[in-house]
Amino acid sequence: MKKMIFGILVLGTMLCDNASGQGVPPPGYGVMGVPPPGYYGAMPPTTTVPAYPNSLPPPTVTPGVTAPLPYADPYASAPPPGPMSAYAPQGAGGFNTPPPGTAGYGSPQGPNMINFDNLEVFYRYVDPKNKDLDGAHTIGGALTVALFNPLYLKFGASWGSGSGGGTVAGATKADYDFATIQAGAGFHTTLINDRLTFVAEAGLIYASLKAKDTAVSFSDGSVYVRPALRFTPFDFMEVQAGVTVSSADKYDSKVLDISTYFRLLPMFDIGIGADFGDTTRALRTSLRLRW
Repeated sequence: MKKMIFGILVLGTMLCDNASGQGVPPPGYGVMGVPPPGYYGAMPPTTTVPAYPNSLPPPTVTPGVTAPLPYADPYASAPPPGPMSAYAPQGAGGFNTPPPGTAGYGSPQGPNMINFDNLEVFYRYVDPKNKDLDGAHTIGGALTVALFNPLYLKFGASWGSGSGGGTVAGATKADYDFATIQAGAGFHTTLINDRLTFVAEAGLIYASLKAKDTAVSFSDGSVYVRPALRFTPFDFMEVQAGVTVSSADKYDSKVLDISTYFRLLPMFDIGIGADFGDTTRALRTSLRLRW
């Protein structure tokens, strides 16, 4: 029994000597996932990697081209461009908006029918109330020129011929010539909306009638005033009505005129109308060019 106990003590002493001879393990020894120092060998020296630039290089600008100014605030409005820019315009391309027109000018339908830049030529059949005169076939024209808004100028002239008879029984019919010249100025203003326009015009008018073998001939110069309304119920139609009051003694001193114009082409109209005066009545048709 003593020999067995002695043997156990000797075996324990030998095991302790072996354990003390191995030394202290390095830090982290035996910890899972952490290799001891020097396990992978010596690390190579640290290499220098070039840094990626934080901003793009400035754009290349050709001579004579102004680059846009930088933005200080990303939500601020864009600065005005220079004469030329190397950058493509922002937004969707190919949808350029045409410049706005003025009062219909430049639109696909042409100028507004109520405008004050136009040339009108007409045929007018004049029927005098004087029993000694037959009807006269008259041709004429009128030019309207717009000045600074809302003023305009108007010039017109007409000439016609007809036949007549004297008061003496048995007198043969005689030809006569009838002519008028007009010059005036006026202003215009819209009422309610752009479709209804009030026009006031004043000027001078000269009328002359020369006949053979009759005492009906006369020459008369007068001052006239004409207020009128111009209305476009549709884009292709204009209705015009006015009253001309003048100081004439031997010619119409009051005339009521009514006209209707229809658009045939973007800048071209055809019109029909009638005039009802003190001494004459007339039917007319006209062609009007606007610009």
